[in-house]
Amino acid sequence: MSPAKFMVFAALLMSACASAPAQEPARDIRQIVSTTSFGMCVGYCTTRLEISPGRAVLIREARGGRGAPQNLPVQRFATVLTPEEWDSIESLAASTNLSGLPPVIGCPDCADGGAESLTIEGGPPQSISFEYGSSVAQAGPLLERVRALRARLTPTE
Repeated sequence: MSPAKFMVFAALLMSACASAPAQEPARDIRQIVSTTSFGMCVGYCTTRLEISPGRAVLIREARGGRGAPQNLPVQRFATVLTPEEWDSIESLAASTNLSGLPPVIGCPDCADGGAESLTIEGGPPQSISFEYGSSVAQAGPLLERVRALRARLTPTE
């Protein structure tokens, strides 16, 4: 190919790329996991919420203590997520960037305040732990959505 033909070809190629519509960033979110735990607790003290395409599962585990039942069964509560619900959660997770944060924020479960964690699985996993109920600006909208889903699945006792 002559240099002139190559230049024309390269110019056409570059103009085709420039006029292509902008695409949304690729999403590769496979699962979002949120946990809560309380160290000085009796009864159901630990939760794990697993959110993936099409479903959410809340797992609650108990801890015995003074006068508390020692063998409470593990509880599992599941719900089907509509494609719209998953797309919304996936979009929030894809736009959440935890990479600039330390893995532990504050003092989770100090003075029995409880601990919470958030993990986004897809691409390089991102995970943080922080004080229960705290706001984390970089994850605010996703945390709100995850907490609402946890509340929806947690039984009233």
